[in-house]
Amino acid sequence: MNKAIIISGAAVAVIAASAVGYTYYMTHPSVECTTDSFSFKVPRGFKLDDNESIHDINGQMYKYGFGGDIAICELNSNQTLRAYAKALGIDDAERKRIDGTPLECYNIKYKTKNANPNVYLTGTDTYFFVMETDRSFVNGFLGDMAMKNILKTVKYTSDFRLSDLPEEYDDEYVHISTGSKYAFKDIEDKADNQLMGQTIRLRESDDIDKGYYPAVTIGVVDSDDAEKLAETYDNGYKSRSDGTGYYSNVVRDKQDIFGYEAEHVHFEHCDDDKVPPVTKVHDMKSFIKDGHTYYINISYIKDRDEADIQEMLDCITIK
Repeated sequence: MNKAIIISGAAVAVIAASAVGYTYYMTHPSVECTTDSFSFKVPRGFKLDDNESIHDINGQMYKYGFGGDIAICELNSNQTLRAYAKALGIDDAERKRIDGTPLECYNIKYKTKNANPNVYLTGTDTYFFVMETDRSFVNGFLGDMAMKNILKTVKYTSDFRLSDLPEEYDDEYVHISTGSKYAFKDIEDKADNQLMGQTIRLRESDDIDKGYYPAVTIGVVDSDDAEKLAETYDNGYKSRSDGTGYYSNVVRDKQDIFGYEAEHVHFEHCDDDKVPPVTKVHDMKSFIKDGHTYYINISYIKDRDEADIQEMLDCITIK
């Protein structure tokens, strides 16, 4: 009997030691990894999955535990880390700030119909480092422990910070001087005949909405077809004055901008999802100069952003 007890006790000890060793193997970061702007370490038990589409957004997917995975990626935003964390997930998500990490950090947990995401967000005023896993019973425990340890190894390695953005943009078509309040960025979706395109927004905002509004986009395309340009704006007016009531104050006319007569469409939309509701205003203007079409798209919140929009427009000089 005593021998059986001793053997059983030894087996339990071996199992316990194996569990401790396995947990350490899966949660203690020791392997150096990088993204474009960060360095970090992952546990030796993590296996990089090279077949995940997350690579397309500068991300990495690691397999761990019993079929679990952790997605790691970085993103760029003109919102503060706190504002982005506040908007991430669903309205009733559990959000808290995490202390003891090299960079400012937040944890966001929420539930959807098919998943229970657990997200850690850390980074600088420019780039964010994001980790996410699902809170399944076993893997959720290992994943959360591993991510908390990984966070302690994250370092920002890029020389590029929001505060270091160049204040001057210059090409043969326009000159942009934003100063310290605003920043400009290349537009993401460019047409084949696009010659340039920049969007001006607030340099940094602690309000999620002000990360998107106000905004001024200026672009130049290789086209001098005045008839087609007018037709495009006519169609833009018709599509927004179809009687559904979604858009209001729809206007089609010509207006002066930067000293040039421009085709113009104006429309507004009331966003009832906001508390209190806000009115989003859009102005689209285009003119032809030296065989090229210049377009200026303006978006802002009514009775809030007018002064910022004027300052953004004052940043632009047409050559």
